[in-house]
Amino acid sequence: MKRNILITMGILILVGFAVQGIFGAVAGIFVASIIGVVYGAMKRDKLLVKWSSITLVITILCVILFYVGLINSDM
Repeated sequence: MKRNILITMGILILVGFAVQGIFGAVAGIFVASIIGVVYGAMKRDKLLVKWSSITLVITILCVILFYVGLINSDM
């Protein structure tokens, strides 16, 4: 079952990238990390929860930095 979840997470990232480019990949990683945290918590898989949480935090930080960069740009 864990392999099916990981395959689903990969498909989400690839579909997001195919549809929206790099922003879709970020959205796919965000959704996949949330799925990983939820699934890991349900199955009590500490390793999956740990890495999914790290990915979720990094994705949120990247999105925040992106928007701060847009706000501070001289466009």
